[in-house]
Amino acid sequence: MKIVGRNDVKKYFRSLVSHQYKRGDFDPVDHVRYAILSHRWLDEGEPTYEEMKSDTAAGPGYEKLKKFCEKARKDGMEFAWSDTCCIDKSSSTELDESIRSMFRWYENSAICIVHLAQSGNIKDIRKDEWIRRGWTLQELLAPRKIKFFNARWMPMTHDENDKAPSMEIDGSSDILRALEKATGIPSDALTSDLGEYPMRVDERMAWAATRETTRVEDAAYSLMGIFDVSLQIAYGEGRDRAFCRLIEAIMQTGDPSVLNWNGGDCARHHSGSRAFPRQFDFDQPLEMTITSRGLRI
Repeated sequence: MKIVGRNDVKKYFRSLVSHQYKRGDFDPVDHVRYAILSHRWLDEGEPTYEEMKSDTAAGPGYEKLKKFCEKARKDGMEFAWSDTCCIDKSSSTELDESIRSMFRWYENSAICIVHLAQSGNIKDIRKDEWIRRGWTLQELLAPRKIKFFNARWMPMTHDENDKAPSMEIDGSSDILRALEKATGIPSDALTSDLGEYPMRVDERMAWAATRETTRVEDAAYSLMGIFDVSLQIAYGEGRDRAFCRLIEAIMQTGDPSVLNWNGGDCARHHSGSRAFPRQFDFDQPLEMTITSRGLRI
């Protein structure tokens, strides 16, 4: 197991796809198959990019990474990606690009491997912290193929793809029912391509409203892919400003249904601070102006 850069991947596949690239019909997604990890970060001990580059990574986070790579290789993957060590967080440019691209990276993965560190069986899912985190919403919805593993890294179903359970296996759809109950997301949204699922902004906002983020701005940044918008990353701007920019970006797409959401199910952090504004209850009044396209907030 070693960390590789984009140029390494490019060189690896260049000889395989050069003829298609010249014809103009080369799509990297069809050739660069990779597994991607979805998990709840440890409070400490996750391997970093620097540690992986210097071959000094160790501890429980590194053991989790190795287990993930073992499962990825078993599925025939030559590449695997984890948000703990595959982003150079010392580079603000790379961090910005990674956050904006995160939804697409999960969507383009060949398989998303989910590790539920607090679950032994399907019944435990509703109590697992993974269900309540802000970033894991897109990690649940974006991938086309997903596989859940419990705390001991045992598969939680007999299916190859937990988003497409086999009706021939008894209890194989139990995990979808558990996820629907725990998240409030309809099973047809869990199993369908999110791009083809009806874009009701207020409904999608409600899916996110009960989730928590460590950094308050992530309450907005983690939803960019869900709503197919892009924001400049500016940690330190605060929850309200970040969320206001998200709402503005959504409205600029021409969909005003975000205003139908009343914020009734907003979550609170364990510290008591809200992850999402309740009923647009911002610390400062919203600035509203009339433009040629309508109301701008």
